[in-house]
Amino acid sequence: MSSTKILFTDLDGTLLNDERNISYQNKQAIQKALDQNHKVVVTTGRPLPSALLLIEELGLAKEGCFAITYNGGLIYDCGTKKAIAKSTIPLEYVYHIFDIAKAHGVHCHTYSDEGVISEHLTKELERYCENIKISYEIIKDIKTAPIESPVKTIMIDFAGKEHLETIKEELKPWCVNKVNCHFSNPYLLEFGPLEATKGNALTFLCDYLNIPIENSIAAGDEENDISMLQAAGIGVAMANASDEIKKYGDYITTNNNNNHGIAEIIEKFLL
Repeated sequence: MSSTKILFTDLDGTLLNDERNISYQNKQAIQKALDQNHKVVVTTGRPLPSALLLIEELGLAKEGCFAITYNGGLIYDCGTKKAIAKSTIPLEYVYHIFDIAKAHGVHCHTYSDEGVISEHLTKELERYCENIKISYEIIKDIKTAPIESPVKTIMIDFAGKEHLETIKEELKPWCVNKVNCHFSNPYLLEFGPLEATKGNALTFLCDYLNIPIENSIAAGDEENDISMLQAAGIGVAMANASDEIKKYGDYITTNNNNNHGIAEIIEKFLL
């Protein structure tokens, strides 16, 4: 049986501190895990171009390393620089999500392989793209733009979760058998393909790499992490996660994302 262990780590609120940086302690722990032939997989809701910047910083942009982006919508081989699995949303669903966002007066955007696609240059768009270091393209009308079916579509309201919660409830009947809908943080309501969850991606990659699922550890802090906390051999909820998310953790870290929680996880479960 394989002795290799595999850690699936969320980025924002988990591996990254609140300034969106990776601590020296977390980097050192990840390198120790790699040195012992374990695997560390960045597993994020972020689009691939944004995640790649951090993957390179961690020294994971090489053969034998993989990444899960768009909440499981795209699984990426960092060595070959190619997707090994990808799911998309039909454009008609994207159009409907944009229409609902317009009706509620909230920002909505989707993605191309290169970056973000939006109909309007809003303060939400600028802040989002600045936060995750990704480019954007403004188009006149999503319904006539020559775009391909995207991996994900997202609504943003930095005023707080309440308005987006209302939209989520309104869309719940429509989403059934069409798309996944969940929060990646209180300000971002994300829509993706039904099969595209972090949990499904974790299961796929363990099978692809022939690593027993019981050798997998998943770490996260938000609603979009629940599926992988459930799927992994050990699900770890961060100390900074809400009580709702902590219910799904087999283990809860002592240290939060600002105090090298990932290093704690690696020391406890991988080394």
